[in-house]
Amino acid sequence: MFNCPHCEKPGISKLRKSILSPGLHATCKSCGKVSGVRYPSWLSAMIPGSVLMLIALLVSTEWLELTLNIVGFGLIVAIPFLFTPLHKESGQAPSHEK
Repeated sequence: MFNCPHCEKPGISKLRKSILSPGLHATCKSCGKVSGVRYPSWLSAMIPGSVLMLIALLVSTEWLELTLNIVGFGLIVAIPFLFTPLHKESGQAPSHEK
């Protein structure tokens, strides 16, 4: 679990953190407040994996293309998960999302 930026308690699951984007927020299981990631940090975390996947379109060997796509996808998931900080978003989550 990741610490919520509002209450500083572990309340955001690893799975939820791994799929966060600027338009998709997480609700803390401890305090019920909403957290998210900022666009600039999320976008910069997406660049390395995206570049590898674009390069994969240009290679002629099938095994190299597959390898670049797998590594690129791994980076797209791992870098934001590990290095993109959570920020406070305003408001509470609607009652059906708690």
